[in-house]
Amino acid sequence: MRRAVARGRMFPQSYSTDRRYGRLSLKAIGLFPLMWSNADDQGRLCGDPEEIKYAVCPNIDHITKQDIPTLLKELQENNLILLYNTPKSAAIQLLDWWDANQKMQWAWPSEYSAPEGWQDHLRYKKDSKTVVTQDWPVSGERSGETIVSAQVSGDEASGERSGEKPRDFPLTTPSEKHKSKLRKRRGRGNSPEGSGEKPAPSLTGQTLLDYLVKVFPHAFGKEPDSREIAQLRDLGIEISAAGGATAKQVYEAYKEACDHAKFSVSYVRAVLLDWLGVERIRAP
Repeated sequence: MRRAVARGRMFPQSYSTDRRYGRLSLKAIGLFPLMWSNADDQGRLCGDPEEIKYAVCPNIDHITKQDIPTLLKELQENNLILLYNTPKSAAIQLLDWWDANQKMQWAWPSEYSAPEGWQDHLRYKKDSKTVVTQDWPVSGERSGETIVSAQVSGDEASGERSGEKPRDFPLTTPSEKHKSKLRKRRGRGNSPEGSGEKPAPSLTGQTLLDYLVKVFPHAFGKEPDSREIAQLRDLGIEISAAGGATAKQVYEAYKEACDHAKFSVSYVRAVLLDWLGVERIRAP
């Protein structure tokens, strides 16, 4: 059910003029965005100082393990975080999380229980066919309602909410003759589609391989090993021979793999080839 790793987070621009943030020490100013980028879908992290050091800023020498308790206290005193205890461990809640993340498409449950009086917002795939929502959308419509629905196809299968504004840039898509066939494949979703504008350029060759390797750790939570590097190299050659794929298609293929807890290059390959309408050759 849970994602392998928190996806990359965009630190809100509003903090550049936020007086709370401006009052922080330089070390706290550096630590807070790193906590934001490592928070789970509910805006929480482990509150243990040692865990914060080695999970959030392990290679930043000027923020030491001994600094962390003081910096966390400083962030709490400026109403940016809440430190609290859970049955599992100490935890941290980022207080502005939902103000800045109202456009999230998916939000998995946290491994840390919510602080008293805090409202979680959930929309996640319980399995390949079931989407669970609670207090979603974040704006408060349907507040308090929990919905368990069958995931049928189209927007739900690809992680899209119906009625959303079209994506900011267009994508290449499978040919019409393949679309009906691809929609019937289980667990593959649909290729992201643009809004009729000029298609985004496809990545090929070394550029495609570099991007496949770059997205891998963000999706799967680890660096690819030598075997996975070889698989990604073969995939890059295969996709390039078929005309390439856009950066968005690569990103969404990894996301599709995470949504179905399939943390493998072979699954990403299957998704991309299906979306591109390329015949997949399986071992006999």
